[in-house]
Amino acid sequence: MTPSSSRIEFLARTIVNRLEDRSTVEFSDAERGIQIVGRVLDDHFRRLASIEAEARERTGGEPGAETELGDAAARIAIERGVVI
Repeated sequence: MTPSSSRIEFLARTIVNRLEDRSTVEFSDAERGIQIVGRVLDDHFRRLASIEAEARERTGGEPGAETELGDAAARIAIERGVVI
């Protein structure tokens, strides 16, 4: 399950504000920066949800097998070149 768009926007705003507060990045248009960060976060959350769904499918989706699920997700992430 991916976070709602309002939660992603909140997280994006927080990240952009923190980057600007620490003078790590200066956005000439903060709203545009928030949109970009929000899209990247949404994309990453979707990828992670896809990896989790495939891991559940590979492990049979049995409840209580969180270690197996985590291991399967890690293998899938490596196969796809995703860092988790």
